[in-house]
Amino acid sequence: MSEPALSLSASPSPSAPIDSPAPPSPAPATADYPSPFMGWLTVAILFLLYILSLTDRNIMALMVGPIKQDLGLSDLQISLLQGPAFAVLFCLCAIPLGMALDRFSRRIVLYLSVTVWSIAAASCGLAGSFIGLAMARAGVGAGESGFGTGSYSVVGDSFPPHRVSLAMSVFIMGGVMGAGMVFLLGGPIVGAAMKAGPATWPLFGTLQPWQQVFIMTGAPGILLAFLVFLFREPPRRKAASSAGYGEAWAYIRQHKPLYTAAFVGFGLAYAATIGFQLWTPVYLARVHGWQPAQIGPVIGIAQIAAAALIPLHGWTVDRLYRRGRKDAHLFWCLMTVLAAAPFGIAAFLVASPWATVACYWCFMALILSTASMGPATVQVVTPAYLRGRVSALYVLASGLIAMAGGPAFIGLVTDKLWGDEMKVGLSLITSVFCVLLPAALLFALGRASMRRAHEGEPV
Repeated sequence: MSEPALSLSASPSPSAPIDSPAPPSPAPATADYPSPFMGWLTVAILFLLYILSLTDRNIMALMVGPIKQDLGLSDLQISLLQGPAFAVLFCLCAIPLGMALDRFSRRIVLYLSVTVWSIAAASCGLAGSFIGLAMARAGVGAGESGFGTGSYSVVGDSFPPHRVSLAMSVFIMGGVMGAGMVFLLGGPIVGAAMKAGPATWPLFGTLQPWQQVFIMTGAPGILLAFLVFLFREPPRRKAASSAGYGEAWAYIRQHKPLYTAAFVGFGLAYAATIGFQLWTPVYLARVHGWQPAQIGPVIGIAQIAAAALIPLHGWTVDRLYRRGRKDAHLFWCLMTVLAAAPFGIAAFLVASPWATVACYWCFMALILSTASMGPATVQVVTPAYLRGRVSALYVLASGLIAMAGGPAFIGLVTDKLWGDEMKVGLSLITSVFCVLLPAALLFALGRASMRRAHEGEPV
């Protein structure tokens, strides 16, 4: 997810003193957390819906060739559809939705979010131009914004701090597995649709195979959205403040190195991750001649196998945290990012496509530590009464960097720097040096600030 300059004109000035207004008084202790059963039921439902969201978001990666051919697009335009077209509304909608999540039922916000993105995802199948597809992708982004922000807030309020990392890791695993499911199941679906060719559908007329796939994968979410009403909303341990975003922004300014690492550092790590997820299948198709029906299962299994290790990252961080390492989240991500970088470089220097897949798995198994640690870091260090708004700012910041920058960076470097679509592997290597390693530097610089935040001291 990502981050840019923020426009908070409706909020009190960020320069306002942090002690004004005063924090609301805590709610009774008995309202702190749901039962373990209800907490994990909540995670399970959000896990399933996260798989759905990533499916709708990333299915395009398997249809780049047909979409380019039918709509006459370039790599840069495809990267704009995968990145900025989706990310701009995803990030901008996080601001009002963050305020709504601190004031109204989070289940209602989640239901509306799933419904909106599902309708928009199916509408991608009705697009016949770059502009039409971009508008539908923007709708997907708007819907998924509320889901991500709301889910972070709900999971954060469902578990005590020393268990949040594991719970967040299991939830995030759903999203990463969703990306794997896109390839594992989407590959054969796309392959079958391409083989069958255009078809005439009632009401919609003649649809190309890629249009059919968008509708088939997007429409089920309209019904699955009702699943959010199967869990109870966790109580907020502090009442929501009416101070808008000024109070949240002032708290962030008190701990700038920490939140820079959280917002920018994790945004850059996600950008590198998303770039690899969306463009490695393209690399295998262009350089090694693999077809979607082959790419899908292989990359899907690699992605799911890597995602299965995410709870191990969460368990490790929780263990370090309980032992007194209050910067455990940033420390562990620093170590895993540095370990992942060599595999990310080697993946596109080896001659065998199977060696590429093996390096890709190693890279993902390590880099996916960051997938859950970003939101977990924000939940652990942010006061409960600010979590909805700070989570929204986190989604805004990390989303603009990751989803707008990750896919677009690869397309831009391929088109403008190398000038050869067959050199997409070099573009992915470039992203390791220009995107991923700066994230590791920010994690290192934010560790002391995270320790101070736990002690209640401003930096």
